[in-house]
Amino acid sequence: MDFRDWYTDRMDIYRTEPVEEGALTRQERRQIAAGAPCRLFHTGGNKLTLEREAASVGQSDWVQCGNEVDVRAGDELIIRPGAELNRQSPPLRAFAGQPNQYFEPFGAALPGLAHQEIPLERKERT
Repeated sequence: MDFRDWYTDRMDIYRTEPVEEGALTRQERRQIAAGAPCRLFHTGGNKLTLEREAASVGQSDWVQCGNEVDVRAGDELIIRPGAELNRQSPPLRAFAGQPNQYFEPFGAALPGLAHQEIPLERKERT
């Protein structure tokens, strides 16, 4: 059994990077990766807050992917649950926390154990 087979979701990664134009530096959002294999995990229910002007939804989850995927804290992630299985689910937008990398021990009996877990912050206002 290869644990990479559990990556049934796909994610696109966007990062804000500085771009120099002459003597000025501006920030630009760029796509870092498209369709990276991953798996989304939910840690609890949605938190809905109703306010006078708008409603907001906040939820903290985490995503798991291979160590070769370049994810940094603050990256915007667009996750498509079930995309590897050709399922049509609404994409989820989240921001990455600090990734925690786990490496495969020497002589591991099960392949694909090396991975990284990334805490997510999901905030949407309606």
